[in-house]
Amino acid sequence: MLKNLDQKLFLKLYNFTQKHSGLAGTAVLITKFAPRFFSTIYFAAVVWLIYTNDVRLKQFIFAPAVVYLLAKTIPYLYNRKRPFADLEIQSLVEQKNDHSFPSTHSSSSFIIALAVLNLNLLAGLILLAAATATALSRIMVGVHYPSDVLGAWLISLIFHFVALNFFP
Repeated sequence: MLKNLDQKLFLKLYNFTQKHSGLAGTAVLITKFAPRFFSTIYFAAVVWLIYTNDVRLKQFIFAPAVVYLLAKTIPYLYNRKRPFADLEIQSLVEQKNDHSFPSTHSSSSFIIALAVLNLNLLAGLILLAAATATALSRIMVGVHYPSDVLGAWLISLIFHFVALNFFP
């Protein structure tokens, strides 16, 4: 039942994107640009935290590092096919036919946005909006199911709160 709901939600968003070329182009742009954008923000913030000798440095480094490692490790335990391969449809971006769960783009962008939120409310809220756009774009271009994104966000939230509690 959940798999059917996941596929239906995916197909609604994917098909809607397919029908609107401007939206499709935007989704492709976001999905391609997001990793560079978020990694630049992350490394710039790390440099700033080091430069200012901020005590939040450990917290800022811990959660994103753990989330990234989990997003790369989980597929070895649970190798779910990507939607374009599973449903035999055309992806809007070039993507390896590897694992789908969890979305590394979504988990990385979301955990970085949460980490920045602890440093600066406005910047964090802007990045949360950008992380949401990134996650949606991954579904829209055909490379992730909605549950891949939700799982990525859940992992990010868990380790964000772990970092907050163990690295005050």
